[in-house]
Amino acid sequence: MRRLRLDELEDSPSDTDARWLPLRAALDLQAFGASAYRGEPGETVVPQHRELGDGPGNHEELYVVLSGRATFEVEDERFDAAAGTCVRVDSGERRSARAEEPGTVVLAVGAPVGEAYVVAPWEYGSRAARARALGDVDELDAVVTEGIERYGEHVTMLVGKACVAAQRGERERAAALLEQAYADPDFGDWAREQAAAEPLLEPLRGG
Repeated sequence: MRRLRLDELEDSPSDTDARWLPLRAALDLQAFGASAYRGEPGETVVPQHRELGDGPGNHEELYVVLSGRATFEVEDERFDAAAGTCVRVDSGERRSARAEEPGTVVLAVGAPVGEAYVVAPWEYGSRAARARALGDVDELDAVVTEGIERYGEHVTMLVGKACVAAQRGERERAAALLEQAYADPDFGDWAREQAAAEPLLEPLRGG
């Protein structure tokens, strides 16, 4: 058995203004995905997206407003969701939600219909970004190692590995990992922008 309270998990911004809590990883859930989002009035508590494609990420999802109140948009329908509201969304439907009251928390649970659950690639990127924001080098190392084993050396994982190496005094290895990330034809510019503002890479600066 594993047990935790949501207030035991520190949140951090994702690539939206949503403050994401990695419940699946914290509880080591293997059968389905689970996340939670905290928000103050006007903040995102369900980032806009559709669950599309095959395999990881193509989920039927359930959202539960645990506290506060949120405004949901599912396709062209907008509705108010007070604490205790449950919203089930099919995989292809566009969905989003924003907080309307202080301390709003929304739980999200999902898995593919008729298939075994597999951790989606986006979760590794979000967990790595969270670990970087919190300065948690050990967690970052664990996340990028697992992410690379499952999905290969995506640029997000390379930047995370470079941060770990820099913090552990492996400057040459960190620099080589960044050069590998910069060379990516699709995300090389993103990697440079991230590296320029990343505090965990400070040991590489100034000679």
